[in-house]
Amino acid sequence: RNWLQNNIDRLSRTFHRPVVGVHNKTTGVIFDIIQCLIQRALLYATSDIRDCYVLVKRALYKPGIKKVVLILHSQGGIEGGMILDWLLDEVPQNLLQYLEVYTFGCLANHFSNPCRNLSTTDPVPSQETLAEGKKRPRAISHIEHYANAFDFATRWGVLHFTQAEMDGSFENRFMGRVFVNPVPGHQLNQHYLGNFFPLDPTRRFTREPRAGDFMNMDAQVDESRGNGPEGEEVLLSLAASRLLDGRDGALNNGTYGNNELRKLKMWECSRLWQYRNGATPVPVS
Repeated sequence: RNWLQNNIDRLSRTFHRPVVGVHNKTTGVIFDIIQCLIQRALLYATSDIRDCYVLVKRALYKPGIKKVVLILHSQGGIEGGMILDWLLDEVPQNLLQYLEVYTFGCLANHFSNPCRNLSTTDPVPSQETLAEGKKRPRAISHIEHYANAFDFATRWGVLHFTQAEMDGSFENRFMGRVFVNPVPGHQLNQHYLGNFFPLDPTRRFTREPRAGDFMNMDAQVDESRGNGPEGEEVLLSLAASRLLDGRDGALNNGTYGNNELRKLKMWECSRLWQYRNGATPVPVS
């Protein structure tokens, strides 16, 4: 519980918002790993999964709530993936649109995010339309995964299931942007928040990116991770050969219609970064 409270305090200090934590009790490394394998392989719902599901669902149904952010770490990624499956089955889309999901050191083997149900007035898409690879809106508007490249959990989880060779172009169901930092470490406060969201000397605010920080690195896209028309979210994040000039305008397949281009920085690709210090992300049309 002390570690949980420390994590809650650090998240609250980073984003300047109230945070509700769900405690997943530890029984030691060996038994925790066994529990992870059982949860992941058999979709076994422990009490903390059921408790967290109730909290998230209750928050989504609460009148006046326009944003619910679910932050998951390590085994919490497995549990969050199961919770998300339940929410997709039971919660209407007009409420799911308020949910955003962010993971650190995720151990999950899948993360579902299907396309939204078509309106009854929309034409049914043909095979030709699907093959064109046009991006379609998804049930959860924002999912991001933050991973350390040499973290044992991510190597068994998010990095394996987003980079593994798939038999078919529609097989990969691990959805969301993936940000990979080429460092080791698995602890949430020390190795993830400390690297992705470093604090200033006062320990009260997230400081701006500096040279050598992950968020100040040039984003680079892993071109091998394409997954057909359903893969656009996964492809964007390991990130980015997307190019951008200094002006406003729409990005079209990674470039603008001019020659003044520059690479995006990681912080420009990260939606979670926009929440730091109590800020609010710019609405996406």
